[in-house]
Formats: sequence, structure tokens, C-alpha cells
Amino acid sequence: MALSKLFARPRLKISPRQKVAIETLDAMLDVETDRFEQNAARLAKEFTQQKVSLDISSYRDRRAATVSPAALADIADLRGSAYPTDLRRLPAMDREEEFKMARRLAFLRGLVIAGLVQLGVGAEDAKELATRPAREALEVVRNKPHKRGFDLAWFEGAIAQLEDLRNLYVEGALYIVIGSVNRYRGLGVDTADLIQEGNASLFQAIDGFDWRRDVRFRTYAQYWVHQAILKMLYNSSRTVRVPIWVQKILGKIRRAQESGRRAGREPTHEEIGKAIGVSAEKVAWVLATRRYAVSLDAEIGGEDGSSLVQLLADESLLPVPDSVPVGDLRQALQGVMADLPAREQLILRARFGLDGKEPQTLSEIADHLGVTAERVRQLQNAALARIKRPGKLRQLQAFVE
Repeated sequence: MALSKLFARPRLKISPRQKVAIETLDAMLDVETDRFEQNAARLAKEFTQQKVSLDISSYRDRRAATVSPAALADIADLRGSAYPTDLRRLPAMDREEEFKMARRLAFLRGLVIAGLVQLGVGAEDAKELATRPAREALEVVRNKPHKRGFDLAWFEGAIAQLEDLRNLYVEGALYIVIGSVNRYRGLGVDTADLIQEGNASLFQAIDGFDWRRDVRFRTYAQYWVHQAILKMLYNSSRTVRVPIWVQKILGKIRRAQESGRRAGREPTHEEIGKAIGVSAEKVAWVLATRRYAVSLDAEIGGEDGSSLVQLLADESLLPVPDSVPVGDLRQALQGVMADLPAREQLILRARFGLDGKEPQTLSEIADHLGVTAERVRQLQNAALARIKRPGKLRQLQAFVE
């Protein structure tokens, strides 16, 4: 039915600043597929002129009131997770609702794109912004000069409604994710992370879905969810990454091995290769790519409780010869010791080998000076105490950092 005939009906007339019910919008958009674009563009222009908005919040409440636990009984359970229980509080979309929601979103997205173009945003950029979070489009809108008569507040509301409708679309499709998560849980990635990745992929599915092809959104979205979860597993479940095709073959090999073990024996590479359609050499090569993560805190045995990390060199530290700063250490020591008594200087040089000779013991130095070893120790400590004064320590600081 033509748009003019729809507006001829009293119940479908719109007035300035009116808040239109979603069901009314559905009736306005209910035209033949080949006329949908023209009809939606004309209707978007009418909405813009009259500053009309959609009553999405009331529609959300009405949908929530129709939730039936029996109708959602096919949602799979996840052991140890309350997520499916929470999900059952959200009404899932049936086939009719999927197509209606897609048409609503196409209409509202076209309205927003037209408004962005009117503000001077390029057509391609406007299409991209219409698929992004509302805050990005709002930031662009607020930085653009506005023409006279352009209602900025109303248009910002339209952008927010587009995001609200898209979120409602996703909420009705969340149940699609559970089946894929159940299939791949327990493979090295936390279940909550798999759910989050699958839910995020629904936004990509919405952006790419074409309701004109007479394919259910559920069928189309399952592909995106499946790919997103697999990518998450491939990128996160292994410490050492290998190509995706190798991981796929590893999965086939693992299933072939499990099948052989259930039969009572470990299958050979030839038997595995025959079962999955690859050569025995490739099976051996793929199995050789497996890597196992070992914790650095793992104990290596012994009574002292040593761990693996204690056996590994710290590559962040430079070797001792390379870590000595550039500078003349000998000259700095001479400057620090210049005001020490001659006997104390002699003791320090002999005791620590500062002249390039082998360090001497207290007894050897005592014999040379003709005093006791205890007296040499006292003089050494007195000399070191003078060197540790702040003024002298600053001269040596560069050589000990």
C-alpha cells in the first residue's frame, strides 16, 4: 500500500513532535520489498520535518511482559553459569520479529545517515558512523556547523534511538550465542569471555544482514558467532600461537586419537592420517608443533623448594663488564682517598687490590706495617667510614648504580 494511503488513515497520521509507537512504524514500513527504500526515505524525510521520535522504551516494556519460560526452554544451560537464567528474562525474536526489527533498523539508520549528510558528513563516512556507537556520531555532530532550522537536540535523540533500537535487536538475538559457547567451552578460554565475544559479534551480524534475501537472522548470525568464538580460541587458548589451519588439523587429530582410545588402543600416524584425509608425515609434523606452557613458579624438586625461574638468566640485566659506567674509576678513587692519612690509603689499596695487585689479608698488611692485624682492621674501618660520608659517596655514585 502506498505511503499516501497509509497516512490517509487517521491512526497512522503523524503530527509535529509526536512519539510514534513501534507497531505504527511497522505498519508504515509494510510495503513491497522493491518499494521499501523509496518508502523509507520518504518517511524519514517526514519524520525529520515533523521532528517525530519513536517510543522504543514502551515497546521494550511490552516485549518484556510477553516473556514465557516455556517459549525459551530451548536455551541451553551452561554448567556453573547463571547467564542462561538471566537470558530467559529477555524475549527472543521469532522469525516475524527478526524481519520487522531489521526493517526498523534500516529505516532509522537511513534517517540518521541523511541527517549526517545534511550536516556535511561524506556519504561513506555517514554510513560508517551509523554503525558505530552513538557517542562517536554525537561527537561529529556537535563539531559540525549547523544550518538554520536544524534541530540539534532532536537529531541527537534520533542517534540515541538508533543505538537503543540496535541494542534491543541484539538482546532479542542473545540466545543464539549459547549453543556455540556450549560447543567450545572448556578448551582453554573462560566461558564468560566466549559469551562476550559471541555477543559482540551480533553487532557485526546486524550490520551485514539483508532481510530482503528471505533468510532468517538467526541463521545468518550463527556464522558470525561461530567465527568470533573460533578466533577467540585460536588467539587466546595457546601460549605459543600457530596458524589457524594447523590448529584445525590438531583438533581433527585429537578427535581421531580419542576415537582410537575408546576402541582400546592408541592409533598410529598412518591410521590418523587416513581417518582425517592427510598424510602420516603431515600428522607427525602437526603433532610436533604442539607446545606446552610451564609455569615459571613450578618447583624443580629438591628440599630447598627451588623454582624454574631461579634457573633462568635475567636478560634485562647487563653483564657486569658491560654495566660499569664510562669513566675513570681509578681516578675517582684517588680523588676520594686524597685527604686520607697515608697509612689508611696504603691499607685500602693493599686490602682491596686497588693498584691492580692481588688483595692482601689483614695479617699480611700487619707484617708489612709492623702492627697487629687488629690494628689494621681498625684503621681500615676508620678509612671506610670517612669514604662513606655523603660528599665522597656522591663522587662514586655513578659507578655503583
